[in-house]
Amino acid sequence: MIGRTIILVSHHVQLCAPGATYVVALDNGHVQFEGSKDDFYDSGIIRTLIQTAQSEEPDDKGDKEALELTEKQILAEDSEPSSETGSTAATSKPSSVKLERKPARKLVEEEKRAVGRISRDVWKTYIWACGNGWYWTVFIFFLIVASASPVLENGWLRCVYYH
Repeated sequence: MIGRTIILVSHHVQLCAPGATYVVALDNGHVQFEGSKDDFYDSGIIRTLIQTAQSEEPDDKGDKEALELTEKQILAEDSEPSSETGSTAATSKPSSVKLERKPARKLVEEEKRAVGRISRDVWKTYIWACGNGWYWTVFIFFLIVASASPVLENGWLRCVYYH
């Protein structure tokens, strides 16, 4: 991957920012920040983006240190080999970092549902989206011919058989 540009889009800024060389922070489609990783940490915008805010260390250097500590913990957990015996030993996290959950923001609006009959405008739009006037004229002609052909066939056979 050396020499390639990789674009990673994530809500987990605290996990991705330590490995980034250039950071672009968006909020509702507007650019809040763009620049290097160190400038990103120094700007303080990271506190608005991280869903788990640090309650003990409100300064920017504390955020940077807490993120580096979190990164080290995750890397340490990933590097530990998993046991095949199925032991249930839990890894304890340091008590010096207290994480507090912010409420999740709503990303998708609730769907609206119409109740009742489908209006004529909707039917008209649907029908004309399938084809123009010539299409529907030919379609109805062949529909009538296909419906009438068994009746005409039986009538023709009756005339031939009885005469």
